[in-house]
Amino acid sequence: MTSIELVLARTVLRGLLPYPDLVRRIRVRRSARALATRALWPRAEASVTGEDYARLALLRLLSLQRETRRAVQTRQRESAALLARTAVETCILGLWCLHVPDAVGRLRASEIRVAPAMLTFLSSVGVIPDALIRQSVMALGEPGKLPDVRSMTEQIDSKTGSTLAIYLYDLAYRPASHYFTHATSSALLRHVTAEYRYSVRPARSWVRRSPVRLADACVGLLAAAVANSRAVPAELFLRYGERHAERVLPPLLAIVGRGIARKLGVSELVATLKEAKATRDYLSRVVHDVEPEEREARLRSMYDTLIARLNFDDLPPGAMEPIVDYFVAKVLGEWEAERTSRLSRQTVTAEPDEA
Repeated sequence: MTSIELVLARTVLRGLLPYPDLVRRIRVRRSARALATRALWPRAEASVTGEDYARLALLRLLSLQRETRRAVQTRQRESAALLARTAVETCILGLWCLHVPDAVGRLRASEIRVAPAMLTFLSSVGVIPDALIRQSVMALGEPGKLPDVRSMTEQIDSKTGSTLAIYLYDLAYRPASHYFTHATSSALLRHVTAEYRYSVRPARSWVRRSPVRLADACVGLLAAAVANSRAVPAELFLRYGERHAERVLPPLLAIVGRGIARKLGVSELVATLKEAKATRDYLSRVVHDVEPEEREARLRSMYDTLIARLNFDDLPPGAMEPIVDYFVAKVLGEWEAERTSRLSRQTVTAEPDEA
């Protein structure tokens, strides 16, 4: 198998197979709750720190983790996806509060900014004039705006030197927003079946276990960050978060996988796998004097057959060509590297015999 096939196979299997962790989850939740509540909330507003807000975010995550698991267990797929998205946003906000020095001030300023809109209903029903509401809110301080979630992830990773926050954002937050939260074209088209019929129930755009694993990962990752800020051992939280994060199957991969399975069917899927195996066998046994064009043509033939079987009627001509070009170059490059390494090993083995 090529590295691409191995990565895809490992990602899909991790996302689909069960991962029992009841004992570890109980330990993590108990330790995280103790970590978040070990100190009282400061009485003086000026004494509130970013770590205090991060601890609140951790408590919020523990609640979202429980609710997401309940939604998954009762097969409330839409609710589970929305809860998992909220968990990612809460995790990112908690990390942002830990690592950005002026986070507390900006949180307060954002509350002042939205306060007039929250109180608009009072003026709408004639209880308090709108001008009076705005005058009272202005006395609380200067309003401000929080950065968007993407900007938060960039700030977090620039402070920590990692790519963890952006990984969570790209893996789940943005896709979940697109398919479940916002009224996008993709979200609406989930109500059109493969036979172009309307359906009240939307198509499943995520595998069942992914939302709860995402919430589990968020708890572990934020708990580890809070533990580090307090100089408390964080290995339990970090290992828990990483192991669950790597088992979250991205929504787009789930959608593509279901579409391929529906279009191919069992017989065509078996035929495709046989052809892929025959192509791998051909590449593994071809001799050095075979023209590179012949190897490339054989590989492209396999991909062209697969695309024809999938019958992507809704894609414009040429849309798949760059992807096929990339896979062909990748596979041939790996084949050439493996062949060179094999020849090198054979040469080293043969030299002592000749001596």
